[in-house]
Amino acid sequence: MSLRTVARDDLKNAARSYVVLGVVGVFAALVALVFVSERNIYPDPYRTLFDVSFMTFLVFPLFVAPLSYLAVAGDRESGVVKYVLGLPNSRLSYVLGKFASRASVTLGAVVVALLVGFVVALATFENAPNLGRFATFAGVSALYGVSLTGLFVGVSAATRRRSRAMLGVFGAYFLLVPFWFGFLPIVNIGTVLDAVATTFGTTVTESTRSFVNALSPATAYLYATEPVYSGVTDQYPQLAGTFGGESSRIEAQLWFNVLTMAAWGALGLLAGYASFRRSELG
Repeated sequence: MSLRTVARDDLKNAARSYVVLGVVGVFAALVALVFVSERNIYPDPYRTLFDVSFMTFLVFPLFVAPLSYLAVAGDRESGVVKYVLGLPNSRLSYVLGKFASRASVTLGAVVVALLVGFVVALATFENAPNLGRFATFAGVSALYGVSLTGLFVGVSAATRRRSRAMLGVFGAYFLLVPFWFGFLPIVNIGTVLDAVATTFGTTVTESTRSFVNALSPATAYLYATEPVYSGVTDQYPQLAGTFGGESSRIEAQLWFNVLTMAAWGALGLLAGYASFRRSELG
């Protein structure tokens, strides 16, 4: 069996899963709901894309998680992995095949959701949606989703049990999204930085704090959506407040945010494979 065969077989099984169909359908419904609810609030669909991006960075990982956490751990607990690896197939092609199939589902969810949003915007908004802005938004969102898929499949590959994989994946979500973004007022990345700085008798500069905040794939995703609003950031205060800052900062550069998202997915998958390669499957 090759990487392609593993991915094809896994994708066929995923296509028959109610979980997969539910994830794609519910995410598309949520995106459509955002557009429907704002059709009489903003004349421009790109302003609604801004709100969709915040929903995506916070909620979408929770849709990617059930698509990914059982990718390898589920097969290991059931014993299926011993049969698959008993065929002419390497552990690397197995893990990459699992990632490819789950990433395909993630991409499908993004494409379907944005197509639904585009149709709703075309039918209900005062100004017609810009296809280029929607395509750019879909591309950045797809990269974010694939990055999370790589990270979560890596967690799955590093664990033997379904329960541990689930805890690992949702722990990673908690760390990289609510904790890192600062949703928790008492314990977050900012308070950790302050505690470390106090220990060493120093302070954390705003530039350092901003750079560390940008190292989360979720924050990088939000920054990476800036090209979607090229030329129109002054039309709405929320856009100007988010993307109207100093553009020379490294965390404001598109290449840096794309690299950050890609790095989380690639390194997470690599770490998971390294653990899986050394583990006993019996």
